[in-house]
Amino acid sequence: MEKRWVLVTGSSSGLGNAVIESLKESENFRIISVDINENTDENFIHCDLNEKEMVENLVVKTRELTNQSLYAIVNVAGISIGKTIEDMDEDDWQRMIQVNLTSPALIISGLQDIIQDGGRIVNVSSPVSITGSKKPGYAASKAGIHGLTMSVAKILGKRKILVNSVYPGPMLTGMTRNWPVDKRNSIAKESFLQRLTTPDEVAKGIAFLLDPTVTGITGSILDFTAGSMYTH
Repeated sequence: MEKRWVLVTGSSSGLGNAVIESLKESENFRIISVDINENTDENFIHCDLNEKEMVENLVVKTRELTNQSLYAIVNVAGISIGKTIEDMDEDDWQRMIQVNLTSPALIISGLQDIIQDGGRIVNVSSPVSITGSKKPGYAASKAGIHGLTMSVAKILGKRKILVNSVYPGPMLTGMTRNWPVDKRNSIAKESFLQRLTTPDEVAKGIAFLLDPTVTGITGSILDFTAGSMYTH
């Protein structure tokens, strides 16, 4: 069986890297990895999602690389910067909206016509899209991602393209492993499972949504917050 092309943004670290590694376990996929940081992946495209011209170039290169036939887009890349509403900086706001929301929308818009019928789109949102955050720009951008998911699911449903959101909770990543143990434990205790989730767990959930045999799930949220969304 011919391998299916999957594009993954934010591929060099954290959840994005875990998604890449999870998909490599399958013989069904060929992966395009996208990140602001260079890496040695075979089909790597360097892209700063804050730069519109680089996003446009990403779309062009993806169309060429896949010979106009793409199976899935996984929008993982995102940033969290800025301050609370009292001290909010407009530049921080605009950058978060551009990277977290506008660029994923432009990627989907620029590639939707070459996504195979029955293909997949997975957008990584956040529980703060519902519960709110100290950084309003981040919460707003992630709420927008779910609105984007629902809209695209409705529009592309006629082509049997499944479009879903994933909500990772606080995860054990390189950054959080450097946190004091007391801080990690305090956050973990807020969840139903009394622990943090891992990028590998969330990546396996994303791989499940990309499985060609999994059908009928679209416009949905896969919640990997270990129950912490309901304890904010």
